[in-house]
Amino acid sequence: MAAFCCIADGKSDVKSGWRVADLNGAPGLYHNGKPVPPVMFWQWQLQEKDVRDISGAGVELFSMFGSVPHYKNPYWRKNGSFDMSFQDSNIDSFLSWAPNAFFLPRLFATAPDWWIAANPEERHMLSSGEELKPMRESFASMRCREAIGPVYRKAVRHLMDRYGDHLMGIHFANGPWGENFSWDVFSQVRNEMEKGGFGDVSGPMRKAFISYLRKKYAGDTELLRKAFADPVATFESVNIPSKEERLRLDCGMWRDPAKSRRIIDYFECHHQVTTEMIDHYCGIVKSESKGSLATLAFYGYVRDGWWAQECDHCAPSKMYRSKNLDMLSAPHTYRRRGLGQDGIQRQYLASAARHGKFFLDEGDDMTHLEMRKEKPDSRCYARTMADSLALLYREFGMTVTHGTGLWYMDLTRNTFRDPQLVDAVGRMRKWSAESLKHDRSHHSEVAVVSQPESAFYHGYRRTPGDPVTERLYVDQMGEFYRAGAPFDWYLAEDLDAIAAGKAKVVCFLDCQYLSDEQYALALKLKEQGRRLVFFHAPGYASQEGLSWERVKRLTGGETYETLRFRDHNELRSIYRSAGVHVYTDADVVLSANSAWLMLHTRSDGNYGISLPRKCRRITEITTEKKVAEDVDSFVYSLPKHSTAIFLMEY
Repeated sequence: MAAFCCIADGKSDVKSGWRVADLNGAPGLYHNGKPVPPVMFWQWQLQEKDVRDISGAGVELFSMFGSVPHYKNPYWRKNGSFDMSFQDSNIDSFLSWAPNAFFLPRLFATAPDWWIAANPEERHMLSSGEELKPMRESFASMRCREAIGPVYRKAVRHLMDRYGDHLMGIHFANGPWGENFSWDVFSQVRNEMEKGGFGDVSGPMRKAFISYLRKKYAGDTELLRKAFADPVATFESVNIPSKEERLRLDCGMWRDPAKSRRIIDYFECHHQVTTEMIDHYCGIVKSESKGSLATLAFYGYVRDGWWAQECDHCAPSKMYRSKNLDMLSAPHTYRRRGLGQDGIQRQYLASAARHGKFFLDEGDDMTHLEMRKEKPDSRCYARTMADSLALLYREFGMTVTHGTGLWYMDLTRNTFRDPQLVDAVGRMRKWSAESLKHDRSHHSEVAVVSQPESAFYHGYRRTPGDPVTERLYVDQMGEFYRAGAPFDWYLAEDLDAIAAGKAKVVCFLDCQYLSDEQYALALKLKEQGRRLVFFHAPGYASQEGLSWERVKRLTGGETYETLRFRDHNELRSIYRSAGVHVYTDADVVLSANSAWLMLHTRSDGNYGISLPRKCRRITEITTEKKVAEDVDSFVYSLPKHSTAIFLMEY
């Protein structure tokens, strides 16, 4: 990993307030200059029993609120008044139950229903012609930002004045479920892709699109016409691509930039609008608190969702470079979170860390207590206490091996109401504190590279226009965690960090699009003698067009026109041939950094582990037992569907 960039707001002082800064080789959370164990507990509204139990186990950090309660209880009222009584009521009670605790509330910027009704021209519009229900504002609406911004600032000030140092920061939230997805999600989650809404074609978004194009093409109409292959195009006449235009492809699964630049440019603009919105409101928090509050937002989810790419987070590189955002969050993948699977954190963690962004995993795995309910949630995979502990420790193991944090999410209530579960959370908080004392850097010899903007150049997943993205993000990523060696996940924008680092194997996952600069860096890696691994059409698309010759030059003659899937055995063989240290040949989920190793098993076994160097002491923290001393290898017996986490003191 490249050198860690310091604090997200550009300052180096971490002596007051809540900040993110380097902590032993990875981003860390600080309060008044002291590192804080990043273990948190969340509920829609915090409940007395759970707060008392969890705080009694040692957890000091809490979070609360969700989207539906906000929509029902907006703090900006129709008559222009300001009312935070809904939020204050729960926070006041919470602090009476845990007077020494700290909290990070979700604060929504979603426009109240009455404002949308009064400003219908500012609402998000679907290309399909359907009316979004309920109506919501366009993320591009400057009128909305100008109206809500002062109220958002007032809400931040209210929380600061009322709760003082108990307030850690603000979790900015907007969009469906507060996760900053496009409002289109509501038209797609239960539909076939082609029946989705394909927004945002509103007036505010068209203005944003025109502004984007003026900046990209330097206000030069001739450059615009050349890019759009349209001799009469003007900035004033540009329209947002329709649903039919977005679904239409130029050759096979591809949009050719030489023919469909307007559509691709719209996708670029659409995603940039979301990052600008997040940055705007986080900037209000930073300004009002004079930098003393931390900022968090849901963004940067990897592309393993079910919906159209307009609803993905396809501009994470811009978000990572925000000076106003400190922390990112996402629930770990819903596609591989069963027992024996990896439950990967949904973020390009190496790039996020490089740019000083701390990641908090939303640990919403449900315990076996869910199965005792009359109508248990179908997303619950735990049937026994042993299952619950295996999943909870897998969540925690991913955080300590990646230098990240998490909140335990009581999504459906009563998830942790068992002394054994509370004790486990307390143990994890204790070991989280211990982890801050050790090397938290992630020096992997394998790099995985993604370019989310590749989605702009091919068809939609779950249609014949994209037969690869689901397999890459759902199936192929699962194989990396079973290949016996840790890896760092980067964005193509950070290929320079890989070129300057020590990765021996570089895997280009969804890099069908590479800018000229990124393509040049990929060639540099090849010239450096790194082992490059390809899956599908690397570099085929550029800003100007499509080129198989470009692919051949990078790969050494192959085009990878169809997906080349590589299972964990093939990956492990590649690693060994390139001199990568492989921890184990067993088929087990493995994650590791400089001081920690996690195993999550798929079967019963005696697991042989080879360490990169001799270790002074190894402790397995779920049992809190010493495993070995002064060894460079060990064998550990584990049953099927269990988790072991090892602290390795060198």
